[in-house]
Amino acid sequence: MRNSKRIYFCGLLAVMVFTVPQEAHAYIDPGTGSYIFQIAIAFLVGALFYMKLFGRSAKAFISRIFTRDQKGESENER
Repeated sequence: MRNSKRIYFCGLLAVMVFTVPQEAHAYIDPGTGSYIFQIAIAFLVGALFYMKLFGRSAKAFISRIFTRDQKGESENER
């Protein structure tokens, strides 16, 4: 039992050491930074466009289901 606590403590300590951010002496040059920014914007616009198309098709599918049910009910009432 005592040995498992040591292993747990050492593992926790190792995770904390490797996940705590260190001070970095580096930079991203403007060309790379703007390229990453362009990729992020393109991904966002593409995702929004995809969601818009999916929303339209889902809305059309759901409206087709409910309009069929309403037409069927009105024909049976006659």
